[in-house]
Amino acid sequence: MFDKQNYDFNNLPDFVSIPKKELGLTKVALGLISLPPEKGYSFLHAHKEQEEVYIILQGSGTMQIEEKEIPLKKGDIIRVSPEVKRALKADNEKLIALCCGGVTQGYPKKENTRALIDDGIPLFDEPPIWYEGNKKIEALNQKMKENYHSK
Repeated sequence: MFDKQNYDFNNLPDFVSIPKKELGLTKVALGLISLPPEKGYSFLHAHKEQEEVYIILQGSGTMQIEEKEIPLKKGDIIRVSPEVKRALKADNEKLIALCCGGVTQGYPKKENTRALIDDGIPLFDEPPIWYEGNKKIEALNQKMKENYHSK
């Protein structure tokens, strides 16, 4: 059996789309990332078990891995270990990337989760380097933190 979908990478919703339901995914975690120019994740995140692979399809950007900033361009593929803190940001043009991970036994933990691997550790109190000291981002992250913990 197979499932097929077509995605217009030039018109993806901003940030992350997860085609789990559309593709009937059960063993591959997949995220379609579309970051507008000069925008990026507002907080670092890690995982308990999920190793992630990011494939840069269009544009260029920066990935913060722990305290390092790693430049990325079209064609780059970067693997990140589960426990490593990471965040992604576009340079001065839209960044399109694919994020993939293998599903390990026991996931997803929650029945109606948006992602197949629901072991993410959002670090709301740790903005990436590019947003350090930005009060608007800090307030946004606090609101997301409150919503996350109220679920």
